[in-house]
Amino acid sequence: MTKLKRLALVLLAVSSLFFMACGSTPKDDSSSSGSAGSSSQSRSGSSGSGAGSGSGSGSGADSSSSFADGDENGSGSGRGGSGSGSSYGDGYDDDDDEEFDENTAKDYKALFRMIDKSRAKAIESGAQDDDATSDFFNALDEEYERQKALAESGGITPEMTNILRQINAAYAGLEQYEDAKAKKERIDDKGYASHSQRAYDEGARLLEELEEIMADSDSFFEELRTGTSDVGTQFLNKATKANTDFTNVFKATATNMRTEAFKAKKQADSVKASVSRKDDYDDGVSEFREGDSNYVTGSVEQSIENYINARDIFSTLYEEVSAARAEAQKKISAAKKKVNHAWGVADEADKTDPLTEKIDGIEDHDAKLLEDDDFTEAENSYVEIDEELDDDGGNS
Repeated sequence: MTKLKRLALVLLAVSSLFFMACGSTPKDDSSSSGSAGSSSQSRSGSSGSGAGSGSGSGSGADSSSSFADGDENGSGSGRGGSGSGSSYGDGYDDDDDEEFDENTAKDYKALFRMIDKSRAKAIESGAQDDDATSDFFNALDEEYERQKALAESGGITPEMTNILRQINAAYAGLEQYEDAKAKKERIDDKGYASHSQRAYDEGARLLEELEEIMADSDSFFEELRTGTSDVGTQFLNKATKANTDFTNVFKATATNMRTEAFKAKKQADSVKASVSRKDDYDDGVSEFREGDSNYVTGSVEQSIENYINARDIFSTLYEEVSAARAEAQKKISAAKKKVNHAWGVADEADKTDPLTEKIDGIEDHDAKLLEDDDFTEAENSYVEIDEELDDDGGNS
């Protein structure tokens, strides 16, 4: 009896194990398959294309890659469909590097467009044809094409993005360099350096540094390719600073020329040039005001020419009117001498042969022959202008 109970218990246990095994097998298979499909799709993107495929340099075979799982050509498939990746790395996973999400594939072409614009501006400034910059420009072109090819074949990386940004900065720096160099030449031609010698010397020093960098371009590009350097930004900063320095020389020149023009006007006013030479005087005022307008709108170099013209007009007026007044004063003095002599003769005649009756044509000595002149015309001809410009370039 005891043996029969033991046998029944064994049979019951075996039966329970059999049914448990049969009931769990289908559920486990489904869970495993669904998990695999979910994993594959999560690595490929959220567009419903499954794992997709991407043309690249074999990054799909690496389980840690930001591209979809697949063979070494970057292709693969998953549950839910199939897709095709582009040469700009459509399979990039933003979550792989949170600090790099601004440089994902969707911004890739925008970065190229930005560089192309900077390059076009550098060409327009003359960097491609300038003997001082042409070799560096061509080397920059070669590096840009090299990085583009790498990006299109293997996808973008944070290091590559930094390299491209530094290339963009270098192109922009070339534009700034050419602009600064041209300003220096104009300053030299006009002799404006002394108006702000410190700014001029600093700008000239920076131009020399930039030329040394371009002459040793191998070192520049070796550092650029590390992917962590900011050599392009440094190049741009130096060129921008040099350009600003030379701009400040022009601004200082404009300020000084304006002061000279204002002083010349005051001299012209002192001899009443606004009355005797009104048209010329108005021309000087017009040049002065046009200089202010050009300065405010950013045409600083043109404003210098306006102020110089105004200064010359007012200075000429002062000299010519002063000379005319001096000549007139001589004539007046000579006339006074004659009048005084005539009065002396008359006095003597009055003593020797005085008139006893009124004669037609001879007025009394206290007769009023002319009306009074209040000189309002002279006062109305005077033009007031501001002596200084404020910090923003407007009239104070």
